Amino acid sequence: MIADQDIKSEIQSLWNGIHKMANVPRKYTVPLRGKTYSYPAAPKDFHNLPFLLAYSVLDSVLSELSQQGVFACGSWMLGKKMEASRSNLPWQDYVLIEKGREQRNALAHGSVLLSRDECLQYISAVERELIAWQVVV
Repeated sequence: MIADQDIKSEIQSLWNGIHKMANVPRKYTVPLRGKTYSYPAAPKDFHNLPFLLAYSVLDSVLSELSQQGVFACGSWMLGKKMEASRSNLPWQDYVLIEKGREQRNALAHGSVLLSRDECLQYISAVERELIAWQVVV
C-alpha cells in the first residue's frame, strides 16, 4: 500500500529491529565445566520497549497512508488516524489494536508496564496488520 519504496524499506528495517528485540529470550543458558549457568537476557520489563516502538511504526504507517490519500485525517493522534482509516484499510483485528493503543498510552503517559506476554501479543497484532497492508513481509 505504501507507494514510496524508500519509505517502505525504512519501515521494514525498523520492523526488523522491533522483531529482533521482541524475540530476545527470557534467559540465556551456558554450559561450563559440567554445569549449566543461566542469566537474564534482558531486564524484566524489557519487552515494553519494542511494544512502544511497534505502535510508533503503526503511527508512522498510518501517517504515510493518510498523506498518500488512502484515507483522510487531519489529526496527528494515533487513535484519530486509526479511527479515520477503519473503513479504508483491511484491518485484521481493529479491536485488539485499539486495546493495545490504550495500553500503549497507559505505558507512555502513566508508566503502566505490561507483561512480556501482553507486549508480544500486541506486537504480533500490529505485525499482522502491517503484513495485511503489504507494508512488511
